[in-house]
Amino acid sequence: MARTSWTTRSLAALALSAFALSLSSLPGRSEPTTVEIAYLPLMGIAPLFVMDQQGWTREAGLDLKLTKFSSGPAIIQALGSGKFDGVYMAVSPVLVAKAAGVDLKVVAASGRESHAFLAAGPLAGTFKEAASPKAAFAAFAKANGRPAKIASLPRGSMPDTLLRYYMEQNGLTAEDVQILSQGEEQVRQTMLAGAADGALMPEPIITILEQKMPAAKVIADGKALMAGHPGFVLALRSSFIDRNPDAALKLAALNTRAAAFILANPDQAADAIFAFFGKGLIDKDVMVAALKSPYNPPLERLSDIVSGSKDLQDYLLKIGSQTKPVDIDALFYAPALAQGGGAK
Repeated sequence: MARTSWTTRSLAALALSAFALSLSSLPGRSEPTTVEIAYLPLMGIAPLFVMDQQGWTREAGLDLKLTKFSSGPAIIQALGSGKFDGVYMAVSPVLVAKAAGVDLKVVAASGRESHAFLAAGPLAGTFKEAASPKAAFAAFAKANGRPAKIASLPRGSMPDTLLRYYMEQNGLTAEDVQILSQGEEQVRQTMLAGAADGALMPEPIITILEQKMPAAKVIADGKALMAGHPGFVLALRSSFIDRNPDAALKLAALNTRAAAFILANPDQAADAIFAFFGKGLIDKDVMVAALKSPYNPPLERLSDIVSGSKDLQDYLLKIGSQTKPVDIDALFYAPALAQGGGAK
């Protein structure tokens, strides 16, 4: 996906102005504010890694304590037990957590339409001749005597939700697709071992698999999966924001600054996030490619994902992954929306 210069310039300008605004009204330095954040090791939350590794959070008086998880639903369980001040993950588990009583507010975001459906060689081959996804999956099932096994994250996660939406939109059933609910690392291992016929995931998983499986092919990008679906969000507990409103806005501003940095300096950004992806298990060139991937598109403003979040909630409620509706407008922290909150 081409990135125009105006996108880079606009994000950079917004980043500098928002960052300056958030810091200008603060008094002299005091003890840093500790912020405990749970996260998934996925490229969509790269701004969090960059702001931490570049030292910007410390300069802003924030002491980030980051804890890695393998799936959004696992983070929801931790939030329900009172752990962490916030999370950086996909919107769907944030909505599920909010509906379950965890009072979160979104202060920043990263990406939109930031997932892809990758088919391994045999399944990808059926799409060359088939007139539709339904026909392709039917041809695969006939040739192999079983439905296609598609690896994704657990129910309630964004990949699982998008997979179910894709199936519904294309008339696919359990006769066509067997969903394998796994953790992020398991999805990668399952695909590389040939135990799955496809995977629906965000970056960097798509780039990793494409490079290791040359016959694999993306059969649906983010727009084809669910047009306008939101990517990843930084959400904080309302109680934390009430105690530390300045810290919340500083995080929002730093997210914007980091997003602009990533667009302008993907090589340096890859260095900054290297430690968060398996301690060297992913090569730097793969990270750079994932950052530049068309399946990891930037986001101009936080407000751009409000409408998509409403559509997503409607579907989560329809399939029973979310127990009750939440006020989407109230989910977004109003001062952060006013500040802009553009992200990658």
